[in-house]
Amino acid sequence: MVAEKEASPMEEDKPASPNGSAEAEKDAAGGPKKDRKPGAEAVKEEDGEEDLSEEDAALKEQLELLVERVQDADAGVQKLALDTIRSEIRSATSSMTSVPKPLKFLRPHYGTLKEFFARMPAGDNKVYMADVLSVLAMTMAEDGERECLAFKLQGSRDNPEQWGHEYVRHLCGEIGAEHASLVDAGAESSTESRLEDLARLVDQIVPFLVSSNAEPEAVDLLMEVDALSKLPAHANGDNYERICNYLKSCAAYVPEPDDQAVLSTALQIYRQVSKWPQALGIALRLNDAEAVQSIYSGCPAGAEKLQLAFDLARSSWVLNEDVEKDETLLEVLANRKQTDYFVHLATDLQVMEPKQPEDIYKSHLVDNRSGGVLPAAVDSARTNLAATFVNAFVNAGFRMDKLLNADEEKSWIYGRNKDHGMMSAAASLGMIMMWDVDGALPEIDRFLYHTEEYVKAGMLLAVGVVSSTVRHDVDPALALLSERVTEESAPIRHGSISGLGIAYAGTSNEQVKDVLVPVLLDAEAAGDTAALAALSLGLVFAGTADEDLAGIMVQALSERADAVLSPGDGSDGALLTRLMPLGLGLLFLRTQEAADAVAESLKAFVGEKSVLARVAAIALEACAYAGTGNVLKIQRFLTICGRHPSADAEAAAAADAEAEAAAGSAAAAAAASTTAPSGNVNGTESEGSSGSGAGGVSDNLDGALNSALAGNLGSGAAAEAGSSAMPTTGDSAPAVADTSEGAGAANGTDAPSAADRKKAREEEVAASEAEQAIAVLGLALVAMGEELGTAMTIRAFGHLQQYGDLSVRRAMPLALGLLSISNPDVLLTDTLSKLTHESDPGVYHAAVLGLGLIGAGTNNSRIAGLLRSLSAYFSKDAAALFVVRLAQGLLHTGKGLITLSPYPADSKALCNRVSLGGLVTVLFACLDMKATILGKSHYLLFFLSLAMTPRMVTTVDEDLKPLPVLVRVGQAVDTVGQAGRPKRITGFQTHTTPILLASGERAELATDEYLASASVLEGVVVLTKNPDWVDVENEMKAAVASGASTSSAPKTSTETAAASPAESSGAA
Repeated sequence: MVAEKEASPMEEDKPASPNGSAEAEKDAAGGPKKDRKPGAEAVKEEDGEEDLSEEDAALKEQLELLVERVQDADAGVQKLALDTIRSEIRSATSSMTSVPKPLKFLRPHYGTLKEFFARMPAGDNKVYMADVLSVLAMTMAEDGERECLAFKLQGSRDNPEQWGHEYVRHLCGEIGAEHASLVDAGAESSTESRLEDLARLVDQIVPFLVSSNAEPEAVDLLMEVDALSKLPAHANGDNYERICNYLKSCAAYVPEPDDQAVLSTALQIYRQVSKWPQALGIALRLNDAEAVQSIYSGCPAGAEKLQLAFDLARSSWVLNEDVEKDETLLEVLANRKQTDYFVHLATDLQVMEPKQPEDIYKSHLVDNRSGGVLPAAVDSARTNLAATFVNAFVNAGFRMDKLLNADEEKSWIYGRNKDHGMMSAAASLGMIMMWDVDGALPEIDRFLYHTEEYVKAGMLLAVGVVSSTVRHDVDPALALLSERVTEESAPIRHGSISGLGIAYAGTSNEQVKDVLVPVLLDAEAAGDTAALAALSLGLVFAGTADEDLAGIMVQALSERADAVLSPGDGSDGALLTRLMPLGLGLLFLRTQEAADAVAESLKAFVGEKSVLARVAAIALEACAYAGTGNVLKIQRFLTICGRHPSADAEAAAAADAEAEAAAGSAAAAAAASTTAPSGNVNGTESEGSSGSGAGGVSDNLDGALNSALAGNLGSGAAAEAGSSAMPTTGDSAPAVADTSEGAGAANGTDAPSAADRKKAREEEVAASEAEQAIAVLGLALVAMGEELGTAMTIRAFGHLQQYGDLSVRRAMPLALGLLSISNPDVLLTDTLSKLTHESDPGVYHAAVLGLGLIGAGTNNSRIAGLLRSLSAYFSKDAAALFVVRLAQGLLHTGKGLITLSPYPADSKALCNRVSLGGLVTVLFACLDMKATILGKSHYLLFFLSLAMTPRMVTTVDEDLKPLPVLVRVGQAVDTVGQAGRPKRITGFQTHTTPILLASGERAELATDEYLASASVLEGVVVLTKNPDWVDVENEMKAAVASGASTSSAPKTSTETAAASPAESSGAA
């Protein structure tokens, strides 16, 4: 063995010793080796893989000796050896940058020590040995054995931190795995004792992790052992921010209802350290009305309470009437200050000048090579209607425009529009005057008593739009609109009901409920009227999960369960089958499992096969889990979108045709037979059987159709239809729909004829397609609150676009627009641009509108260029050109100062339910543009006013006066869990408030002169003077100025006398 080692390549490559090459040659030849000086040459390790220094070799020999001494029979020798090993390991693991030498040298002896430990008698030495084995098991135990934890529980109760941070981290992992296995094992006495031991260890570890700036690891440990309630005791003013930020990030990846517990813990910590704005944000995210009330009431008066009022107003949250008595705070809570700050922002940015539709179209830049008439040159009712919406979107909230407020005394409303166009033209006045209730009501009141019912209806809708997200102390909207919801005129009814829904969205106003519930339950009311009433109630009580109102809506759905969505349905059917189910969904917006009971009620009272029930179930599920990123719901919606109802219908139709052909042959054979006049021929029966086999091609669709027909045609006919396409009994002649009247009678019952089956098949396909369209929007709704889920959903949409049915492809552009609302992503822009050239009108209409949605309020130049090109491309298609104009108006919403996103600019943690409800309303209506937006229900676009929010940062003092300060604006950076104080923005620029924030941007104060009361700089931010701030720059300037003035001051007589000798010597 020695010879092999001396002749090995490693020995040959060994560097020469300091004694010279001759000595090295003698050593290589096997001659006698001289005694080497300590440290002069490395000593070879036994395994031949690594060189050991003299110091390491000594340590190894010492540890091997200690291992032998540990197994000594003398207890005193054992204890001394164990103490020495413990001290060596502790000193080596205090700072672990690599595997400690003691652990590496003790690896071969781990098995020996374990065997000896099993034979040791109980006592202190066995406890000390367990501690040593626990540390050794960290690197030597087999995976999954959890020996580190097992030995620790048998060892001393000393704090694990004395063995180093790496040991504590390893122990945390095994504690989590052990706790999970114990919980799965069930409740036993041994299990309870083991859980108590784990809890004791956790109580020792968590304080160490928190004090070591390892708060995320402490949170993970407590979450794994279901002891998160212990975390607030370890939070203080120094570490609360890191703890709570990590908790909020974890909530997105924790299943319900654990996510609520995680957020509740963060809320408790924020309240514990008196961080009221941050606590309010968590309470709003939890949709906890009691917590919101208590936080606002518990916050002391001053800048922070003022900030809470601004945050509540921006979130469209309404407090109880008796919570606040201060007039200033009440005005802020009612959001009546928003119009003033928005106009201040527009004035500061010099964009107050009204814009006309042509300023947006820029027709002079359109390259119309087709030689046709330019789009701007066409003057028609639809063109003027498009100009109305563009004018309303662009000048929204600016209080002035050049179209309605022209010199010709409102001639645009009833001079350039017809019928339903006048309604939208009149309602656009409300969007232009939006948020300024006091200034708009005198203008609107002049037309409320107009003889033209469409003008009157539009002005009623304008009352609601102008009151969007703003509460007035005298409730003018309720007084003006509540009396007109039962008018005989349908436009006036619709304008009043829609106005109430927009004006009181998110307020849970019981008076509005009392007004609209009778309209909803009126059996004689038209379908669109009932649908708008349900929608408005859903908006007013959005996210409240009101059980009484849910029961009323289920009752209304059951009474109209016979409504069938067919391809020929007009606006009435489109609104009924989409907006009424949406009203129920909005009632449970983001309430998750609270909607499960209502879903069961739909099946029981409305019926599983009813079109309304099926659509309402999907809409309810999509709204309840909106923004949660729930993977199970996304999988369910993808399953629905992957179906092919049209293909199933075609297969069923082919089976029916084959069955009819077989039945015809059987009838001919029966008529030609003279031996069997009754027609009971064996061949006929066999042919009928073959027809039944053909009919089984699409059993799933036929089964649904027969179930639907069973209620009208009798259970016997349904059962007969389910077993065979045509009856084959001897008492009945084979039935063919177009050959004999009343064919298909069997034993006194009527079987479904071919015409009935065809009609039922068409209705089933239409219902399935409606389900699929809403499921596509449901995908976007569920995934929009989480970035990773959003990216994966966009990838899934690519597959659906390629392989999905037409109904899926028509809804997909709208879903893409919702996923990236007011965020013009380059990839989505390219995708939607390609879809605008699809052959199906439903697809390219939705794609054009999707371009407007992703660029809403951004003035994105690339999308503007694409839309201008599309205006020339669709110059001869009036409907498509109308949608292009709508997209252009959305792109320039509020002249680029307004966003439609329901989320803050820098995160997707907090969702504004009212804003999301307005967006979803318009998207559901656009699922059938031909019957709604391109028909007579284009006024539904004004529900977007609920989603319109200024994307600004305005800083004010405690007197609510604008206070310009320097802020840095850059792309937000996720710093959760990072050590130290990393930068939270990158690529920033410095501006003076008020400023605009784009999606994904974050603002920070550039100096420490002022302190922000808000947790995030967005919207209106209240600033207070920093008492510890020192203006170093100004002090330096003052010092320089004072020094210059001192040097330039006239000299005194003494100074002149003292300076004269020097001056004279200098002259000499």
